[in-house]
Amino acid sequence: MESAQELQLKSILTNAVKSKASDIHFSVGNSPILRVGDGLVSLDDQDVITQDFMELLTGLILSEEQKKKLADNKELILTYNFDKDLRFKINLFYQRGMLSASLRHIPSQVPSLSSLGLGDEVIELANLKKGLVILAGPFGSGRSTTAAALIEEINRNRKEYIITIENNSEYLFVNRQSIIEQREIGRDTRSFADALNYFQEENGDVLFLEEINDPEVIPMILEIARGSSLVIACLGADSASKVIARILDSFQSFDQERVRDLLSTALKAILCQKLLPQNGGGMIVAYELLKNNDSVKSMILSGSVGQLDNLIQTSKREGMISFEQSLANLVKTGKISKEDAEENVNDKNALDNLLS
Repeated sequence: MESAQELQLKSILTNAVKSKASDIHFSVGNSPILRVGDGLVSLDDQDVITQDFMELLTGLILSEEQKKKLADNKELILTYNFDKDLRFKINLFYQRGMLSASLRHIPSQVPSLSSLGLGDEVIELANLKKGLVILAGPFGSGRSTTAAALIEEINRNRKEYIITIENNSEYLFVNRQSIIEQREIGRDTRSFADALNYFQEENGDVLFLEEINDPEVIPMILEIARGSSLVIACLGADSASKVIARILDSFQSFDQERVRDLLSTALKAILCQKLLPQNGGGMIVAYELLKNNDSVKSMILSGSVGQLDNLIQTSKREGMISFEQSLANLVKTGKISKEDAEENVNDKNALDNLLS
């Protein structure tokens, strides 16, 4: 027989999914809170979260090894299936000495790129056979969902050998045209470096990396992308120019020339995105798309990455899109408000010119 806490947990999770909440927040002494769109909704009809409830949650989802990691590190991120259509990415952490949790719902079906509001110029990235595609954005921008949609687009339309390397596998893929291996650090492989060596030995076609921020493996990633494989990787940055700057700044000055050369030839595109409140409810993506060409290569090689923002603004004919152009289109089509566009724009004058 299920306990009162177990029934409460199942009720909260089920209601959250029905309400299309993206996140659930548990903290001792407070009611459960849902994030629906860009707003927070307190579930005042539910019992206040207690220490017993949090102990039930951790006892249900954590192995003994994970419990030790949580005790040692005071925080832990994992994914867990509570039931069908109840898969969540869970962040456990302490605040005020009490255990808290944030849960993000992971849909059972991988969304399509078009359903995410991404245009044809982004969907075309799934046709690439080799090179590096970086998906960027701040935390909570949906970049991992875009990555999953891009992988699924390849899975549905091409016969490829795809290997993903993640700290925690969020979306679970089903083989369609492609063969997909999903490997978790710590469970299936010891490190990103070991997993990259395995990918090369297996002669994989498509590689997905949850993150690309370790200077020790970045050159290896770039070499793979310069070869015959497509590499899709995520990185936390809020513009394409900052993506490149962050990669280059990871290296000492004596090594930057080598990395600039690798990056300039391996890079195919950078998609940087943000989630904004959509008129009528929900969230919608605005994005910037940089495609590598001779001008971009020259700027990377010379280290003049600050000029990339202006280049994107003036390269629409080459398939590039600036945040200003994306935001202006969303305003013109009535999907977001002008006020929300102005709060998220990098160049307000450029946005005003596009809307005039």
